[in-house]
Amino acid sequence: MALPDRVPDRILLPEVPAVVAGTRLTLFLSPDGELEELEPAAARRRIGGIAPLVCHARSLARRLELPGLRCHDVLELFAFVRPAQFAVPTARGLAETLGLDCPPGRAGEALALARIAACLLGELAHGSDPEAASIGNAMAAAGWPWGPYVQAALRGIAPSARGFAAWRGLPEISEHAPPPPAGHQAVEQDEVRRRLADLLGAASEPRPSQADYAAALTPAFAPRDREDHPNVVLAEAGTGVGKTLGYLAPASLWAEKNDGPVWVSTYTRNLQHQIDGELDRLFPSRDVKALKAVLRKGRENYLCLLNLEEAVQALPSQPSNAIALGLMARWTAATRDGDLTGGDFPGWLPELIGRQRSLGLSDRRGECV
Repeated sequence: MALPDRVPDRILLPEVPAVVAGTRLTLFLSPDGELEELEPAAARRRIGGIAPLVCHARSLARRLELPGLRCHDVLELFAFVRPAQFAVPTARGLAETLGLDCPPGRAGEALALARIAACLLGELAHGSDPEAASIGNAMAAAGWPWGPYVQAALRGIAPSARGFAAWRGLPEISEHAPPPPAGHQAVEQDEVRRRLADLLGAASEPRPSQADYAAALTPAFAPRDREDHPNVVLAEAGTGVGKTLGYLAPASLWAEKNDGPVWVSTYTRNLQHQIDGELDRLFPSRDVKALKAVLRKGRENYLCLLNLEEAVQALPSQPSNAIALGLMARWTAATRDGDLTGGDFPGWLPELIGRQRSLGLSDRRGECV
């Protein structure tokens, strides 16, 4: 297959057709650049045994009614090269994430598949990632279609001894004495309005109702008159007022003035992530935000390192699991907090590698250490 311009010599692509399935016809792009549209029955006959270049192999297998179809899936390659990064699980979505052109139509998507693969393998070749080399070798030995091409891209990079043991690279948890109690300074309405204005930025549209909402919440942060009798404010505002920043303004101000935490409890996970996103305004630096803001869910929502370790230890008797566990190990080393139900975990990954080897690694037994 012809390579895009300016690709390192050791970047190789499989000499197989790129395949994009539509609602009625399946498009084949041959390694020589010939385009062909086939009916489902003809596509099934053509695709057998060639491991085509695709995006989202499971989706293609469903459309063509070919369970267990072996493919060079650029989604898997993306999960390996760029773990813990968001991308829409289509050829067009991956191209946009990688900054590549994708011409319109299914033909454009088919043409983009090779460019996506070359771009990702090029990132491996230009980087120096010993963990990728170690895990890539194990996945290749397990029969991962991308294995030989990943090994070629990583030629000359010494594999890391850590390999699948991603937990060995995580910081140790240290126990400290409990922090001193938070202070009792109140937050004033004027300073809350200023904090809100800072969060919104000078280019934002003035919304007096949002500022009034934020100011109305300040009594909740006043010092308590009696022990175990918190101040309560019930505040309601319509859609579009900007309630999230409205309550983050006084909450963040109180936390700074009193050197104490504020818990924001939500009813849905979507709202959790909305609040987490809004906090980027307050903490634009990812490193600072990691120290100042934490998103917490029930423990069953997170990867259990004990379960991951047990699955890795079972690889000698279940070598075929190396492909799925390799992608999970790559994500484990890169994830912000190990959240399997949102955050930086690709929602499409469980369908590619199986729920048991992805979501099934969360703590369901209460044994996570």
